[in-house]
Amino acid sequence: MSEISKIYKDIVQTKKQLKQLAEEKEKLYKRKKELYEKIKENIQKLKELREKRNSYTAEIDRLMEERAQTLEKINKIKEELNKIKRERKDIKKNMDLIKNINKYRKELETLEYVLQTEILSYTQEKKIWNRIKQLRKMLGKYEELSIVLEKIDALKRELVAYKSKLVIIGTNIRKNINERKVVKEQIKQIKEELKNMFEEYKKIKEQIQQIKENIAQLENKLNQNLEKYIELLTKERETIEVEESEKEKILEAYQKIQEKILNGGEITTEDILILQKYEILKKKNVI
Repeated sequence: MSEISKIYKDIVQTKKQLKQLAEEKEKLYKRKKELYEKIKENIQKLKELREKRNSYTAEIDRLMEERAQTLEKINKIKEELNKIKRERKDIKKNMDLIKNINKYRKELETLEYVLQTEILSYTQEKKIWNRIKQLRKMLGKYEELSIVLEKIDALKRELVAYKSKLVIIGTNIRKNINERKVVKEQIKQIKEELKNMFEEYKKIKEQIQQIKENIAQLENKLNQNLEKYIELLTKERETIEVEESEKEKILEAYQKIQEKILNGGEITTEDILILQKYEILKKKNVI
């Protein structure tokens, strides 16, 4: 194979390589654009999830504060209940009075009525009057006890209410913690995806840069070969020999290029080489 044929073959091969690299570069640019959009989308998702996580954290903090306040109120109520232990002992001692208060009230009313309406002996009147004084004292004691009882009942009701509230707060805290945990897992997953995307994006940028350098080297090589090819064609102008079949191929290719030019088609490097070869052969009167 002659040197000029080798150079021509190298030119064609270089053009194929350039085409392949251009296609590969186009694919990489497309993937780079896709990654850029996905990265942008995931960064926005990450921002929204972080806001959601912070919202759960703020709600948990608020509930924890509310829980602490509720526990403090429960402890205060328990302290108040402990303070009235003595009164509770007194209540226990007077359970008969408390249970039978209506009976004693009725007895007092009856005795007062008898005292006011009946004619009684001194002994009977004195006996009834002593009993009335005793009943009135008992009722007075009951009034004291009833105040304590009401206070204890009120404190117990308040204690039950705060304990119920504490259960609800605890349930809400666990709910928010579990929901925040889900969001944290989503954040972790997206961060991992973003890490992989950034790595791929960086790799693609490096690949594109490498392809650009390879293209620049090949284009430089192509230009050098084209110059050398033209130079060799010029030198061999006097001694060039072309087979009949080759002439036909060149003429046929030349006609197609002319038609392409007339139709406004794009002229390739290979077309230019054929046109140059045609002109050299024509000047030599080989064609």
